[in-house]
Formats: sequence, C-alpha cells, structure tokens
Amino acid sequence: MLLRFIFMERSNMNLFFRMLIIIFSARQQDAVALVDKRSDRFRVWLHDLGWRDHLPNYRVFSFMELGRFGIWHSSRLALSGRYGLRMIAAQDFIYLKPIRPFQAFTMTTEVLSWDEKYFYYQHQFFCGDKLVAVGLVKEIALKSGKAVSPVSLLKADSELNGSIIQSAGNIALHPAVENWLAMQQAIKENS
Repeated sequence: MLLRFIFMERSNMNLFFRMLIIIFSARQQDAVALVDKRSDRFRVWLHDLGWRDHLPNYRVFSFMELGRFGIWHSSRLALSGRYGLRMIAAQDFIYLKPIRPFQAFTMTTEVLSWDEKYFYYQHQFFCGDKLVAVGLVKEIALKSGKAVSPVSLLKADSELNGSIIQSAGNIALHPAVENWLAMQQAIKENS
C-alpha cells in the first residue's frame, strides 16, 4: 500500500512538472489566439501506466487538461483576471489504438465551438501520423461563481493579443459537438 501511494504521488508530481513546462513554454512564445490549434508532444513513461500496459484513461484526461492549460496560457487569458476558474462540465474519450509504454505521441488541442455558456474542445492523439484517440471536453469559465460568456473571453483575447475572431457571436456548433450534446441529452432523459 505504501509503495503504491509513493508511486502515485510521483506520477502526480510528474504531471505538475509537465504543467509547469507547458506554462513556461507558452509564456516564452508570442501570444496566440485562443482559437488557434495547439500541439504538444509527450512520451508515456512507466509512472503514467498505473496497472495497465498502455496509457490509461485517467492519465489521458490529465494530458487533455495540460493541452487546455497551454491554450489559455498561450493566449495570455489565464492570468488576465477575466475569469476566476475553468470547470469541466463534460468530457468523453474514444480509444482507437493503445499508446504503449515509452511511445511518443502528439496531442492537438483546439476550441471546436462555443455557445452562450460553454467552450467545446477537441483533443486528438497521434502516434506518428496515425490518429489513436480523440477526446471532447465541455468547459465553462467562472468568475465569482458566475458564468463568463465565451464571447466576452474571445473579445478579451482579441484585445490582449490582437487576434481577430471572424465572428465571436452566433457561431454554429461543430457537427461533432452537436451530436455529442444530443447524446448527453438522451442520457439525461433516460436516467
């Protein structure tokens, strides 16, 4: 039991160091728009595996969080005071192929859509050129316990780094997001 605790604590520390690396590298580069696709490279180390011989789901969600950290810090909105925290409202993940120990992978993170309340992200995982997994995340930004509209954050993004958003308002939801939200609604109705 003690050995497992030590092992798990080390893996959490490693995620913390990965987060710091992402934040510092984002701060070293020029600011980019919140809606720009971000790409991060990682490698699966033994402490990432848990009891599996491949990257398990609980670790995948941590990598997805790192990608979103990178987007927000690259855009300079993370420390702008425009929101207090971001909270996940839903997330889903589809495995296509396992990511094995010591295997390098690239994860892309992008904002697919937004509505009056939520940002919708897509994370794609690639080993070489092969797509091996896809994740979707629905996330809300809060300030003092109240929702901050994505449109106001996109406008703030434009002010902070000169990015130009074609149309921050009334954007049509990406088809993948529409289908995902319909599935969530069906689950709620059948529960």
